[in-house]
Amino acid sequence: MTMSGLGSALRRYRKLAGLTQAQLGEQSGFDPKTISRFETGTYTPSIDALQVFARVLGIKLKAFFAEPDDEEDQRAYLFGVVHNAAPKDLAKLITAVNQALAKA
Repeated sequence: MTMSGLGSALRRYRKLAGLTQAQLGEQSGFDPKTISRFETGTYTPSIDALQVFARVLGIKLKAFFAEPDDEEDQRAYLFGVVHNAAPKDLAKLITAVNQALAKA
């Protein structure tokens, strides 16, 4: 996992949790600008920072270091998307999944 991959993972899990950078900042004690810099790869978060983010986001620390093509992580990501989807979007998600699987 590259350092820029850490930022992408942080952004992905923050969005899955339905949090803005400001909300993650409030819950983690980090300035939203610092979170932005972590996500863009300008700054590299320490292991301590990642542990705080993992706790706030409800994920395991190792999630930040897993490759996005890891099957277990893909399933977790999809579950998170469905779990956090607004009720009005569930029908759209079901349709999209059915269409994607019909093409496979």
